[in-house]
Amino acid sequence: MKIVAKFLIPLLFVASFGTGEVQDCTILKNNSFVYKLAKQDVLVQFEEGKHVEYHQDKKYYIKSNIKWVSDCEYYLIIQDVTLPDFPFRLGSKLHIKITKVKGDRVYYKSSMGGRTWEGKMTKIKPKKEE
Repeated sequence: MKIVAKFLIPLLFVASFGTGEVQDCTILKNNSFVYKLAKQDVLVQFEEGKHVEYHQDKKYYIKSNIKWVSDCEYYLIIQDVTLPDFPFRLGSKLHIKITKVKGDRVYYKSSMGGRTWEGKMTKIKPKKEE
């Protein structure tokens, strides 16, 4: 019985808390990313408490304030939009939870207005100043 307890207790501990892998979501802070939408790149910029998405080569944008819950979870509160047919109102809150960070890729799950979707974005390397 003692032998079973020696192996069972650690196994239950690991199973109840997962692998113990901790995501480092600080990659989001003050960086730029890109994701694909309808085969076009969307530029995403995180700066302090601000978030901007640029669509169609910066022709349109969505500007939001960020309310951080943790390094891996935040809300975007929509402040200004020029994107045509945008389905949400100003002041709407989009909830984002980072599910995985792998290298320069950030995987996330978003929810808003009764809809939930998953996506990924890739960090853009800053351009070197000459």
